[in-house]
Amino acid sequence: MTPDLIIELFKYYAKFVPKDVLKKIFVQPASSRFPGYDEIRTEIMSLPDGQVLPDFDTFVVSLNDNFVSERMKGSKEFVLFVEYGSFSVDHSITEGAKENLAVAVVRKFSDSNSDNVNEIIHMNKCFVLLDTILGAMGDEQNTLDFCDGSLVEFPAELYPVDPALFHGCGGWVAKFKKVNTIL
Repeated sequence: MTPDLIIELFKYYAKFVPKDVLKKIFVQPASSRFPGYDEIRTEIMSLPDGQVLPDFDTFVVSLNDNFVSERMKGSKEFVLFVEYGSFSVDHSITEGAKENLAVAVVRKFSDSNSDNVNEIIHMNKCFVLLDTILGAMGDEQNTLDFCDGSLVEFPAELYPVDPALFHGCGGWVAKFKKVNTIL
C-alpha cells in the first residue's frame, strides 16, 4: 500500500473535475501549508483535461462532516464526493492492506426540482455522471501506479442518496468492497 494512498485517491478523482473548481480547493495561505501542499497543487492543476466532466462545481474528499456540509451548501450544480473508509493492514503478508471506498455524485434538491419529473431527470443525470466515472475506473483498473494497480473490485454497489440524510443533496453513491493491496 502506498503510504500516500489518500493523496493518490484525491489526485485520481481530481481528473474528473474542471480546473476552475480545482483552483477553489487550494486556499491555504503559503505560511500555513503543510509540506507537499504546493507539489500536490502543481500536479493537480497539470492534469490533462481529457476526462473532465464539466457538470461538477464542487469536489470533496473528506471525512469531516462540517467541511462536507459547507461544500454541499455552496454547490449549485453537481458534486463529486469521495469518501475513503476503513483500512485494515497486515504487514506480515504481501497483499496485506484492504480499504473501503465510496464515490458519490449528488446535487442539491430545491423547490425548483421537487416535482417527480424533475427528480427523475436529476437522479438520472447523477447516475450518468457516476456511471461515466465508474466506466473510467473499470478501464483503468490494472494501470494505476498505486493500490497495486487495482483501485477497487467490481461490481460496485450503487445506492440512491437520500437528501434528508445528506445535506439536502440527492444522487447516487457507489460503494466498493475491500480490495487487497500490496504493501
